[in-house]
Amino acid sequence: MTKQAYILFTRIPTPNKVKTRLQARLSGLEASQVQGDMLQDFFAKFQNLPSQQQIDVFVAYSDEQDPSTFLTTLPVTFQAMAQVGRDMGQRMQHAFEFVFNLGYDAVVLTGSDIPGLDPALITQAFAKLQDVVIGPSPDGGYYLIGCRRGINLAPMFTSPIAWGQDTVYATTMKLLHGVHIALLKPLQDVDYPQDLTTLTPRTIQQNQNLGAWLIKNRGKLG
Repeated sequence: MTKQAYILFTRIPTPNKVKTRLQARLSGLEASQVQGDMLQDFFAKFQNLPSQQQIDVFVAYSDEQDPSTFLTTLPVTFQAMAQVGRDMGQRMQHAFEFVFNLGYDAVVLTGSDIPGLDPALITQAFAKLQDVVIGPSPDGGYYLIGCRRGINLAPMFTSPIAWGQDTVYATTMKLLHGVHIALLKPLQDVDYPQDLTTLTPRTIQQNQNLGAWLIKNRGKLG
């Protein structure tokens, strides 16, 4: 059976270090609370992937602070690893290489700020995967990327991509020319206050922690 792994790529919720673009309306503490609530919703949604779908889950965390407290919040079904690298590309490349070196045949990675993401979409990503699978974002980036063993993503990870800008998806597609790319439906990530105000009722219902925060703080978003 194909060994599959899902990497949740995240920053540790830390005031004034994470989700800084939300600070157009929110304080640094409030922005980090949004990040923390989205993470807790991810943990709840994906904690059963290993047992129900035979998809192992890894959390790749960055270095905003000592990770000790953060690591205690992870579900027991998750495995953790530190991000390594100077920029986003290097960090993602290390995460893929780390997991493939453990013997997995297919790996999918997402960010941690996509409330519309659910286990069914992760399962679909693996089902559609031949060489590469990508989930585009409406803002010109992507929320998911995956590949099977033997596909070389180094040209993408080592190229001078303007991570976080609206050219990321288009540049990535050019760099991956020549491989089979399966596409998933677009999903919006949460970067700006308006991204929180446009979440659908169904998405809010599926994210109880973020939903509770929105009910309490809706007036702060303008």
